[in-house]
Amino acid sequence: MNGMQRCAHTLLCGSLLLAPLAPAVAQQPAPTRDGQHDFDFEIGTWKTHLRRLQHPLTGSTTWVEYEGTTVVRKVLDGRANLVELVADGPAGHFEGMSLRLYDPEAHQWSLNFASAATGTLSTPTIGEFRDGRGEFYDQEKLGARAILVRFLIIPADADTCRFEQAFSADGGKSWETNWVAIDTRVTDAGLEQAVREYDQAQTRNDTTTLGRLFADDYVLVNSDASVEDKQQALADFHRPGFHIEPYIVEQPVQKVWSDGAVTGGVVHLSWTQDGRQQQRAIRIAHTWQKRDGRWQLTYTQVTRVPE
Repeated sequence: MNGMQRCAHTLLCGSLLLAPLAPAVAQQPAPTRDGQHDFDFEIGTWKTHLRRLQHPLTGSTTWVEYEGTTVVRKVLDGRANLVELVADGPAGHFEGMSLRLYDPEAHQWSLNFASAATGTLSTPTIGEFRDGRGEFYDQEKLGARAILVRFLIIPADADTCRFEQAFSADGGKSWETNWVAIDTRVTDAGLEQAVREYDQAQTRNDTTTLGRLFADDYVLVNSDASVEDKQQALADFHRPGFHIEPYIVEQPVQKVWSDGAVTGGVVHLSWTQDGRQQQRAIRIAHTWQKRDGRWQLTYTQVTRVPE
């Protein structure tokens, strides 16, 4: 390299070394989505139509169908929920439950399933909701074979949801669906109206409405009370000096079947009796039965909540 070449080389390299560097664009991590309310839409009672492939990954195309009821309720202040499914079909009776737990650090849910037939929790499927669709995966064994499991939750609208389970024996290259459930929300305007009438009649001490809502064979059970206390509790409704203030229900429960239902929760009561103000928190469960198209109270169980 001659002198002129060395000079040109030095100038070129120097210009590259001294050229100001373009400022790097800082990449901000995408904010992690908080998914602890992903299942809030599902809390309540649902009518379930279930199809199950009897022999997955065998080439079989024999499906069995069930009709049943699914009840979903919050636990751990909404950071978990419990699903209970009871169904019947030509293949027999089925009972199962799923405990769903939210991991606030991973921002993911684990779905832990158990059937009454085994009494043990399966390997949890782990995942999250994206764009309104839940996807959950795990690896487990089917017989002696290691397989992948995928569980999808696909809400169609506020009152309809689809659930699909699929297996893969080739590392996720292909999937065979073996479980499809369509849940439709159970609503009964007649029951909701009866519950409202009951609440209003209690606060007004409206014994006429209460008499219409209570069935002739109505039973009150209170594990904290004597027989005399139970009789007195019923008699109180007919006393002028007894008045229940509007009350608050926490942890509400509502399960509805074709001709029966259970409602209740933790009730914070305030009432006046013989001029004295009293209050108490109780856990209450009402059993309703539809008779001649009308909902009536047939059974109430009351338990005092420890203070």
